Amino acid sequence: MQGKGAKSTVKAVIFDIDDTLIDFTETKNLAIRESVKAMIDKGLGKDFDSLHREFRRFYWQRGIEDQRIFQKFFLEKYGKIDYPVLASAILAYRKAKEGILKPYPGAKNLLIQLKEKGLKLAILSDAPKLEAYLRLCAVSFDDFFDLILTKDDVGVSKPHSKGFEIILKKFNLRPVECVMIGDAPDRDMEGAKKLGIKTILANYSSRKLEKPDPRADYTASSVSEIWKIISRI
Repeated sequence: MQGKGAKSTVKAVIFDIDDTLIDFTETKNLAIRESVKAMIDKGLGKDFDSLHREFRRFYWQRGIEDQRIFQKFFLEKYGKIDYPVLASAILAYRKAKEGILKPYPGAKNLLIQLKEKGLKLAILSDAPKLEAYLRLCAVSFDDFFDLILTKDDVGVSKPHSKGFEIILKKFNLRPVECVMIGDAPDRDMEGAKKLGIKTILANYSSRKLEKPDPRADYTASSVSEIWKIISRI
């Protein structure tokens, strides 16, 4: 746990969702794997490793929140859509994602502790509104938050300051009274620091950084460390 910067009273905590509260990357990778298995089972070639590698790369570069990512993959790779294969892939993807979506260990306890401390809690996510709510509701986290903002609400993605400014105005707080927690230095940390909001890098996903990022005031290697950091502040 590394940190820097002056101390001040924290009155609100802003969270990203994916790879911060919910194990998003691992969930997506497992769902991708199951969808490729379904493609193979439906007769789309025999080389699982090659197809998995190709679709996984396409998905992370072009998809993530794209609701038509499978259709785009088929059209780009094969020039047409095989609808039985497409349907099988989408069903396998949805079933896998719904079955394995889970919060990080200690995330629920952290939210309970923060609410008991009397802090305001907000979500600021670049996910589409419905997708953000589906994830939060799937793990029963939605009721913890006083404000949930998505890209659909704000109109721009982080690191743009608009979302942070909306939260500050809604809560009637100064930047130094807030903390932003997220996994992406170039979006979560950079966006918050533009306004003087303290930052905690959630560095415990499968994509965790090997070195501290200077845009983070603090770095947490587990969810439990977030509570320790906020308690110190």
